[in-house]
Amino acid sequence: MGYRKAFEFLIKDYLIKNRPNDANAIKSAMLGACINNYVTDTNTKNVAKRVTWLGNDETHYERRWVDKDLSDLKTMINLAIHWIEAEHATAELLKSMPG
Repeated sequence: MGYRKAFEFLIKDYLIKNRPNDANAIKSAMLGACINNYVTDTNTKNVAKRVTWLGNDETHYERRWVDKDLSDLKTMINLAIHWIEAEHATAELLKSMPG
């Protein structure tokens, strides 16, 4: 459950940084809605959805993703971090080398 909560903080902080005008809506929205409505990068969105699904499995009595475990969750979180970092690095590069 802790990984799922930490991931929600990561995604919401990422979105608020990129969309400060939507900060209040992002803060109050459910994680799934934030991902669907505000994450624009396809890779980040696809991985984030699956992190949420698997993270939610850890909080429910009956598991939906029985062939996945905490190790898979950690791998997916790291992959989401990778896509977020790549998006940020690309934006910085384009900012420093416009045109």
